[in-house]
Parts: sequence; structure tokens; C-alpha cells
Amino acid sequence: MPLSTVVSLVMLQVVLPALFIAWLARARPTGRSLWLVQALGVGVFLAFVLAVGNAAWTSVYLSGALLIGHAAALVVSFRRTPALWWPIRPGKGLGPIVFIGTHLLLVLLFGPLCVLAFRGYAAPENPVPLVFPLRHGVYHVGQGGNHPLINYHNVSTTQRYALDVTRLNALGLRAAGLYPERLDRYAIFGDTLYSPCSGVVDTARSDLPDLTPPDRDRAHPPGNHVVLDCDGVTVYLAHLMQGSVRVATGDSVAAGTPLGRVGNSGNTTEPHLHLHAERDGAGVPITFGGRFLVRNSLVWSR
Repeated sequence: MPLSTVVSLVMLQVVLPALFIAWLARARPTGRSLWLVQALGVGVFLAFVLAVGNAAWTSVYLSGALLIGHAAALVVSFRRTPALWWPIRPGKGLGPIVFIGTHLLLVLLFGPLCVLAFRGYAAPENPVPLVFPLRHGVYHVGQGGNHPLINYHNVSTTQRYALDVTRLNALGLRAAGLYPERLDRYAIFGDTLYSPCSGVVDTARSDLPDLTPPDRDRAHPPGNHVVLDCDGVTVYLAHLMQGSVRVATGDSVAAGTPLGRVGNSGNTTEPHLHLHAERDGAGVPITFGGRFLVRNSLVWSR
């Protein structure tokens, strides 16, 4: 991963949220109207970061810490704010203008983006119920939902509701390191994949090599994969480990049948499970235990 990308990721998901929370905690507004402006600005920015940022890159525990820190900063700053709503007495010079302008700009810039992202949390009508295909871990959704801000697959007709799933390690990260080359440093690599539905195997492939990140096999996008025909819905499970697929075309499988293991084959940047469903060539929404999974959803699977 380029250094510039790493710096941008850390700045957006760690440094800037922490700085805004610290600014809120140390603020001494002269009235509650000013406090409300700052609280809204910081809150909207933090909501954007937590909704759109991939928490598994910087730890889901850090996301929780940011939420707790923000709540504490709201309480601390509100308690020291005079019980005065109007008139506001912001002081002299450009400082008050910069203060108000900065936080209003945060609301105007990130408020609409938050609305779009959170609209992607709603599942369309008549989703297809499936069984979560991974077990014995805590799994994280890196791509998922019904809007491109939280799921880049959403622009595709066939993969509109696709999911990219990783596993979390003890530190709440998807890998031991930010972007390691060793496949065994990714928590999900080698996990057994189970059939999410009962049906017939339409396609199965297992001969493609597992690649070293960030290498990709653009000629074979799904890599090693299994395609299932489940009661008129076609379910795709992609990027499996070389030689791990246990089923063949035409096999009948029940929900929970072992299919293979998660790998890093095909057009993928790192080990993960890609899953989507289609009906008549169009992507259909899927749920697991009634849940419509979106970016940063967590699944505790036994």
C-alpha cells in the first residue's frame, strides 16, 4: 500500500477524529448556542468517519474508544458552558468567526454524506435469507450496504448487495499489520466456508493460486469459487484457497455443508470472502438471521 494511502487512512480514521474530540473537551464556549454548534460539527464528522471508514484497518476497539471519548467530551464541555443561550458573547477578533465557521462547514460538508451513508443501511423489500457461511470467530463487513459510500459493489447491477467479509483478531484488526504480504497474517485466511443455503452446485473451481498482496489476477476476477443454485437464487462465494474446494458441479448441498476455505485468489487485494446473490441477472439483497449487513457490521459466529 502506498505511504500516501496509509497516511490518509490514519489521518481520517484516527488523528482528525481525536483532534476534534480533544478540541471539544477543552472548549470553553461562552453560551450553549456555541456549544451546540461545536457539538453538531464534531458529531457529524465523527458519524461520517465511523460509517464510511473501514474500522478493521485501525481496530474496531478504536472506533468504540472514539465514541466513548466523544460522549465524555460532550459532558465535560457542556458542564463548563454558561447556562446562556442568547445573546452569544463569543469574544473579539477572528477567533469566534473561525470557530463557528469551522463547525458549520463540518455540518454542511459531512451532514449530507452521513444521510446518504445511513440510507444505505436500509434493506430493500423481500431480501433473500441465508445462513452466515463462516464460523468460530468474529467477522467484520468491509463492504456492504445499499449505497456506494459504504459498499463500492453497489454500482454494479449484479453485485449491488455484495459483501466483502474479513475476520477480526484479538486486537480488533483484520490482519497483523496494516497491509502484510504474508497471507497467514490475515485472520480470515484458511477459515472454512460453509454453504449459506441448500441447493445445487452450479460451478466450482479450485486450481488458481493464492496471491501475495497486493498482487491481483484480473483475468480471473472470482478466483477459486463456488456458485450455488438455491431455490431460484444464484449465490456466489469467491476468492477461495487453492485446492480447498470440496464440492463439484452438480453436487447437492445442505445449508452448513463445508464448501472450501477462504483464500486470496482472483482479483482481490487481500484475503476475504466475497459473497453476493443474483436472480435473473440482477443482484438481490441478502440477510443473515434477519440482519442486513453493512460496512462495519460485526457477526459473532460460533
